[in-house]
Amino acid sequence: MTSEVGFNPVSSINEEEFHALKHYGPVTSLKIHENYILAGNGSILKVFKIEKNEKTRVVYSERVLKRNKIHSIVISSEGKVCISGGRSFAMINFADLISNKQFAVIERAINEWIITTEFLNENTLLILNSHNTIYKIDIINNFKLIDKIHCNEKSILYSGSIRKINENKIIIAAGTVMNGCIIWELNSRTMLHNLTDHEGSIFGVKIDNKGQYIISCSDDRSIKLYDFQSGNLLASGWGHGSRIWNLEFFQDTSNGFKIMSAGEDCTMRIWQYLPNQDILQQLQLWEDCHRGKHIWSADIDDINLKLCVSGGADGKIRLHDLSNRGKLNNYTLNYLSQQANISFKKNEIIKSFVELQSLGLLIIITSGGHIILFDQESHQFKSLELSSDESNKFEGFGLMQSFNDINVVAVSSIHGEILILEFTSFNIPPKKTWINNDILGKNKVTNFMAQCIGDTYYLFIDCPNSKIPFILKTFKYNSQGFQLENTLLLEQPQQTSFTTTDMSIDLKNNWLIVASRYVSLAIYDLNSTERLIPLSKLHKKISAGDSITSISIIESSIPQEIILLTIVRDGIYMYIRINETFDINIIHKNNISRGFIEGGYIDNNNELILYGFKSSSFYIWNETKQIELTNVLCGGANRLWKVIKYNEDQHQMIDYKFLFINKSELNIFTFQGRFIKDNYGLINEGTHGREIRDVTISPELLSDNSRLIMTASEDTTLNLSKLLCDGSIKNIWNLNRHVSGLQKIKFFNNKYIGSSAANEEFFIWKIEMINNNPVIREYSRLQPSNDNPDVRIMDFDSIPYYNGLLIATAYSNSDIKVWYFDINNAKFQLICQGTYSTFCILNITMLQIDNHYFIQIGSTDGYLTIYDISQSIGLSSPVRTISQMIIKQKLHQNALKAIYIKPINSYTFKVFTGGDDNALILGELVYNQSNESLQFNILSFIEDAASSTITSISNYDDNTIIVTSVDQIIRKWIHTNNELQCLAATYTTVADTGCCDTTTFNDQSITVIGGAGLSTWK
Repeated sequence: MTSEVGFNPVSSINEEEFHALKHYGPVTSLKIHENYILAGNGSILKVFKIEKNEKTRVVYSERVLKRNKIHSIVISSEGKVCISGGRSFAMINFADLISNKQFAVIERAINEWIITTEFLNENTLLILNSHNTIYKIDIINNFKLIDKIHCNEKSILYSGSIRKINENKIIIAAGTVMNGCIIWELNSRTMLHNLTDHEGSIFGVKIDNKGQYIISCSDDRSIKLYDFQSGNLLASGWGHGSRIWNLEFFQDTSNGFKIMSAGEDCTMRIWQYLPNQDILQQLQLWEDCHRGKHIWSADIDDINLKLCVSGGADGKIRLHDLSNRGKLNNYTLNYLSQQANISFKKNEIIKSFVELQSLGLLIIITSGGHIILFDQESHQFKSLELSSDESNKFEGFGLMQSFNDINVVAVSSIHGEILILEFTSFNIPPKKTWINNDILGKNKVTNFMAQCIGDTYYLFIDCPNSKIPFILKTFKYNSQGFQLENTLLLEQPQQTSFTTTDMSIDLKNNWLIVASRYVSLAIYDLNSTERLIPLSKLHKKISAGDSITSISIIESSIPQEIILLTIVRDGIYMYIRINETFDINIIHKNNISRGFIEGGYIDNNNELILYGFKSSSFYIWNETKQIELTNVLCGGANRLWKVIKYNEDQHQMIDYKFLFINKSELNIFTFQGRFIKDNYGLINEGTHGREIRDVTISPELLSDNSRLIMTASEDTTLNLSKLLCDGSIKNIWNLNRHVSGLQKIKFFNNKYIGSSAANEEFFIWKIEMINNNPVIREYSRLQPSNDNPDVRIMDFDSIPYYNGLLIATAYSNSDIKVWYFDINNAKFQLICQGTYSTFCILNITMLQIDNHYFIQIGSTDGYLTIYDISQSIGLSSPVRTISQMIIKQKLHQNALKAIYIKPINSYTFKVFTGGDDNALILGELVYNQSNESLQFNILSFIEDAASSTITSISNYDDNTIIVTSVDQIIRKWIHTNNELQCLAATYTTVADTGCCDTTTFNDQSITVIGGAGLSTWK
């Protein structure tokens, strides 16, 4: 047994000065035990308790391994917990983990990579290493090594498991790097099987607890099921789009033999094996369980808790319900006609349906003019009695709307005659009232919409003839029933196609907003006293896309202003501000790549929920948390459907109901989210699913004592979040306007942010606040130099200039460009440009000293270079060439990767640089006023400042900086008397450490470290 040693001399100094606050990174191990979930979040062990009300809370969260990530968690029958990862392992009593007591965890190590562990008994631990050897450890006697056992087949392993059938039968399942699964018995040291049906490395292999079956998964994206006794291949499972990392057996076999799998494609799947079939049947699929790539870990309890838990590369831990609370019922037209005792005509179909939730009634109208009632509790159908004249009015056409709070249904005929039905129960015939409509004449209705605002009920009728006004009828409900109060006529938009799709009424300002195809909005002021209310404003084609599917008012205020949530079918959603002159301003805009969006709303937690169709499935998606809530297979195009959201006071057992017609059948899908009221089953928040390339924190403290933080990832997405004073990060928006790998992101000021990426992508984003929550949109983008850009904008910087910003961009092909950005008009103007050499420019900084402007760059040749561009800028002059290089000094052997410039006064700057030569340099930049020149001097040079490339430098306070490097060490350096000295250094669990930023909360500095995850420190 050995301990891990051998760090860089400045890798572990005064570690107590660093206090880890929060960690968001890949979840590499999960274990369900009783009603607890143990998670390996990097080297941090977290324990979550699932309460009886399905709420979860954290009962333990500590770093238990110094450096290695936790890859395996096993628990003995008497409550001993062994965690392991890398070459390390540690033993903990489960009772201590849930006791709220302080205790020390002793980390131990072996000289081999640990694949997994298992308890032989309460006194003995078995460790399987990467060379297919078992270490037998005496737990009682100071973890003494008893024996090393192998089966004479020392292959390199990627995976493995130990199955204890009984005290005398211990089976090792070893997944090798090259195709094979080696199954061997511990006591006899004999190889039982070498299973070679896979192609590629084996990433998971397990034996069920009865010793009857073997399952394995591999590079080849398949699952293999074998008979344990014979080693014969029984069945294969295909469906995963990429590598599979996890497999688990169901314990309960009463309903058939089942397997759970999860992998790189971020899906979890449930499979069933049917005897004599060579293909595993996929029973259930959870898509988009996590962001980016990889479900690294998963576990299942199908007996007690009836749930799966998954952990991803995004740092999220999610609970998935196995209790089948989603239910799908379907009814054929034949069944409807028999139960309702009516005869359907040839080719008669369902035309529309609505639900009265409190009564449990579904009201259906058919193309033959029949209205059918369905009691969803008793599953009874019956026909509503209509006269032949009444039925004929709905022949071939019938649109329905409902007001659930008063159990009223309105049915419109093709010529705008409205039948009002007031229900009290399934068994009592509804009160019927006809509202004639002589305004349309022989014109036809194309849309019939309804809305309830307060105690006022609205019905809206649209006609394709633009000379016929829109009709808005208002109703009140009193002791006399549902009473028509007023009929308003609204001028249709002229000389343009305006097919209405949705409407919303703002009662505070008494405005009506009507949405249409071609992404257009019409606004009406209902305060008008004119008989024909004029169109107040028409906004045509406000965004790309085909059709607005949903609008809803999310904020209304006086003086007259509203904020409108607008959803476009093609995948775009927007927040639109409308002012007193009915002008619009898009303050938030984003898109999702999930097929079509048909609607959405803001939930009680201020989170955006969207729903729509992707391929043949209907989905509900939490855009704020980036997780799918449910999906149901519903068939292809030309759908008739309706989604109904239930509030808690309406129905305790249902959250959503999705009604749809498929193959002429009525389908009713009810969904109860078991964990929907506890953060939608997301028990651990995460960040990006891929490496974080850059992080930036806003200069302004918000009124709730938080700061905005943005992160840029190689998965092409940006996260806008809130950084709280305790170091936690609350994700708000995920932005995916970039289409290439991101490089840098920076706050210009409190409102504007820049982001750069490959393909010459450079965007400026604008942030606004709504009730102390940010909204963001792409404000402007820099047009690339040609149609096929192939260079990256590696870095950028800015300084204020006139009414805008002077922005310098640095390119991977060694180009430098300086732009004037007019903030008011959101336009770029190229001022000057030049080329450094043939080396990639990694970073760029702008300086203004008096009336002089300078650009400082660091490049892959290790030079620090400064240009004087004072003579090259001017808004009225043609594009000039950057040529006045005033300083070029070699600092690092190869790339100058990180740079930070700290102003000391108006004419003196300290310059800190780090390179891939592991060196850290302190320099001084001094401006001479007499001859208007700059001079750079090296003050301090630390050759071995890190064990690997220094990636980022940020300011901590007046005398200290924070430096990160690829070796996952955070270092705090003091710079006094022109010398650098390392004050403190500690290890971060964030791998591929590449960026950092520091801010303050109430004079307390907090540093954010980014890479393969995110961590916060003070």
